Amino acid sequence: MDGNNGGRFFSPLFFRLWIPFGFAFFLGMFIGSVNSVLAPYITEEFSLTPAALGFVSSMNLAAFGIAQLPLGLMLDRFGGKVTLIVMLSFALAGTFLFGCARSYVMLICARALIGFGFAAALMSAFKSFAHWLPQEYLPLAFSLESMMGGIGVMSATRPVTLALQFCSWRKIMFAAAAAVLVAILLLVFLAPRETANRGGPRQSLWRAAKEMFGFVTDKRFLYVAPVVAVADGVLFSFAYLWIGPWLRDVAMLEGSSAGLMMLLSSTGIAAGYLLNGVIASFLSRKGWLTWEEFYFFAGALFTAVVAAIAFFGGPAAPLWCCVMFSATMTMISFSITGRLFEPAVSGRAFSLLNFTIFVVSFLLQWFIGVIINLYPVSGGKFAAEGYHWALVFIVALSAAALAQLFFALPKLKKLSQNPKL
Repeated sequence: MDGNNGGRFFSPLFFRLWIPFGFAFFLGMFIGSVNSVLAPYITEEFSLTPAALGFVSSMNLAAFGIAQLPLGLMLDRFGGKVTLIVMLSFALAGTFLFGCARSYVMLICARALIGFGFAAALMSAFKSFAHWLPQEYLPLAFSLESMMGGIGVMSATRPVTLALQFCSWRKIMFAAAAAVLVAILLLVFLAPRETANRGGPRQSLWRAAKEMFGFVTDKRFLYVAPVVAVADGVLFSFAYLWIGPWLRDVAMLEGSSAGLMMLLSSTGIAAGYLLNGVIASFLSRKGWLTWEEFYFFAGALFTAVVAAIAFFGGPAAPLWCCVMFSATMTMISFSITGRLFEPAVSGRAFSLLNFTIFVVSFLLQWFIGVIINLYPVSGGKFAAEGYHWALVFIVALSAAALAQLFFALPKLKKLSQNPKL
């Protein structure tokens, strides 16, 4: 560890890590979710159907998931700093291409590059933090890093709606591309570089992927994965795209009013990222709820508030903040997974869980558009009935995942005490 730490958390070393890595994750969440505000402009300019719009935006999530396959190997082999610099070059190209896009195919390619490039933002930070900071500082460091993503989503709401009054959506994307370049430079000149792991046998990408997917049938993974996959799938589907159109078409909010409501909802993401581990640990220490029970109740709250939005429509718009908060509360699933799997294989279990979340996010974001596309577009707005039935489908999916977790709780508690059972 670096001598600059001096035994303090808020040390020069911490800021050399948090500023560049935090800014990169902020940009990843900002650029990923800005589509929810830009959607009306992109839809009009490219004459996109709801299904086409959903597919364009979901490419970001699909590429993000696919990138998990080589990411673990790159982080172990080259370290967080070098890995993120390389990956951000793809994000830079994708953001610039999106601003230049003149066709549907260019939009798809741009979003894929953006998703692939930013896939390393959070995991690279965690890798570098774990290398440089004392272990007792890691929970707070991880929470502060995750919070930057929530602030990124917040910044892609009301501030962007205000910026659109003075400039085009293309200029916003070009400015975002310039910010990605700044992030790369900050990493190059500010972030410390951990020693790369060049010893030991080199593992092929195929073997790493095969070992990772070997956990698909593991009962420990199957007990944990469904609830967080649905909850985070909805979070990314709506934060990255559909919440903006929903507010416009169902809640009948326009411009700054919609931007303000999106800002409110995204505060739930920032708060959830920061607090999920803190709240779960507090409740566990007090003996009030185990991590597994907390996970179940977070999923139950998520299901309930999505159901309320599905059936009450526009008047329930403020509940989106609750949806985002409860969805991020299910991130305690990663801590549960870490306790269920032995350290030697936990990295592959984490990667598979992350991969599953983004595959489900991709499918949900696209499928929501397919359902909305079944109803006619009127006056440039998508039909409220389409959103209603898409949310009803999500509620049914989440309820099924929650029921599976409920019956698995006794087994999960036993496995947490003895993972080899």
